[in-house]
Amino acid sequence: MADLKSLDKFEQGALVAGALTFILSLFPYYIRSSFDGGAAVPGLNFSAGTSAWTSYATLGMLLILVATVLVAVRAFANDALPAGVPWNLVVLGTAGLGTLLLILRALTVGGGGGVSVGPGWSGWLIFITSIALTAFAALSFKGSGEEVPWKSEGEKPAI
Repeated sequence: MADLKSLDKFEQGALVAGALTFILSLFPYYIRSSFDGGAAVPGLNFSAGTSAWTSYATLGMLLILVATVLVAVRAFANDALPAGVPWNLVVLGTAGLGTLLLILRALTVGGGGGVSVGPGWSGWLIFITSIALTAFAALSFKGSGEEVPWKSEGEKPAI
């Protein structure tokens, strides 16, 4: 069994980024909404927020967790995974899709009528950590020498 210091720097980075993304997802500042009554309703101000475990951001968080767990399993118990599967590519795909869903959910929340809605501080940090996880997964895939399954040797494209 490997210890944390013996892991590749990309695996270490992916594990840290995945863990930070999970921790940040629990804070109720992923999406924040606020209302300022202004001159129409003086004194009426409120603010509310939600964690990253709402709507389709939940699917994004689950994909991020799957990618992080796959990195951990590959690092510490590689024998538990079936051989012949491009696991670095699987991690890259799940991390990338999860990151995309998290960013889209926070940036496409509706607002209007004097209500301001958008990413909160944990939302912006989740963007950074999930993008970092995806980048570490991409670097790990590139460094692994794995080939994409649809690339075949010797075939020339038809002109």
